[in-house]
Parts: sequence; C-alpha cells; structure tokens
Amino acid sequence: MGTVDQLVQQARDGSREAFAELVRRHRGLVFATCFQRTGNLDDSEDLTQEVFVEAHRSLASLREPEKLAAWLRGIAENLCRMHLRRQPPPSVAEEAAEAQADAQASVAKSVELQMLVQQALDGVSAKSREVLSLKYVGGYSYAEIAALCELPEKTVRSRLHEGREQLKSQLLRIVAELCECRHGGDETVHCVLDRCGGEPCACVDRLRGE
Repeated sequence: MGTVDQLVQQARDGSREAFAELVRRHRGLVFATCFQRTGNLDDSEDLTQEVFVEAHRSLASLREPEKLAAWLRGIAENLCRMHLRRQPPPSVAEEAAEAQADAQASVAKSVELQMLVQQALDGVSAKSREVLSLKYVGGYSYAEIAALCELPEKTVRSRLHEGREQLKSQLLRIVAELCECRHGGDETVHCVLDRCGGEPCACVDRLRGE
C-alpha cells in the first residue's frame, strides 16, 4: 500500500485506510514498548490504543515521516510514564495481601502461564527485556530491532541471548519453588506443571535440559 512516507501523507489527507495500515505495521512495536515499560499485558493493550489515538490527533506535527516508528515509541513511552505516575503506591497491608494471594496462587494447578512469564520477565534486565519484548511480543526481526533501538545487530543478538538465559533462569527458579521437592517433610504441595504427566520435579529437569 505504499511506503511509510506515502501512508503518512495519505493519512494526513484523511485516508482511514492509510492510517489503519500504519497501525497494522507498527502495532507490535507500540505494544512491545508499552509492555516493556509496564510489565502488564492488559495495561499495554489499553495504552497501545491510546498511543494510536494520540498519534492520529498529532500526525500533522510529525516533521519526518520516515521516523514514524521512533515517534510512536516516544508517544508510547510518554503515555506509559504518565500511566505509571497515576498508579497509587500500595500500602504495606495491600502488599502483604497481594503477597499472600500470590503465594496461594503459586501452588494452584490453575496458575496461568502468563503470570509465570510476567513474573520471570520482572527479573530480566531492562535492556534485555526491551529486545525480548520487541522480538517475541512485537515479532520484529534482528535487523528491525537494531534499527528501532539504534543498536548494532550484534548487540541486539547479544542482548537477546542474555535475556533468554536470564528468562530461563527465572522460570527455573519459579517452577522449582512451586515443586514439592523444594518443601520437604510431609507437606504436600503439588507442582504447578504436574499436568505434563511427569513426576512433580520433571518440569525442573526439563527446563535444565536434563
């Protein structure tokens, strides 16, 4: 449907189809940016919508259409900062209640994979979390991530490798904590991944590659 420059101009002229195509091409980038900043899938979805509403409203102010991706990232980061500032700091009682709820949920068979992955991502360094989000949430190639982050492709690959190792380590720790082998004694705590059909600790061995 044309280059980004052409689509921006058409969208400025009122073409809904052109703007929809811009959204289609850049939605993954915006969502990944929001997720990297907030660590919350639902908030990221809402913020992604806000970003494109703001982008449509401000499209006339974009001086360099070829830098649309960087412009959208800037809007996303600004909206995320505003969103995070609006969040009230949790009280000590609320934190304790949340910790208790998390502990109870951690040993339930119905714990969702999303919760585990999100918890694991919190333990990944910010620089690696950004490229992980762009790669696996946004679906961008190494070259595209390098261009978007203004990094050498070699650095992108290095950060992805580092991030995957950190993520694996975090997931291994989380799953191990959920396994009954870590509790000992007569206490019975079912493995959150025992639906795989193996022994309670088999999931840990599988993550270790044993």
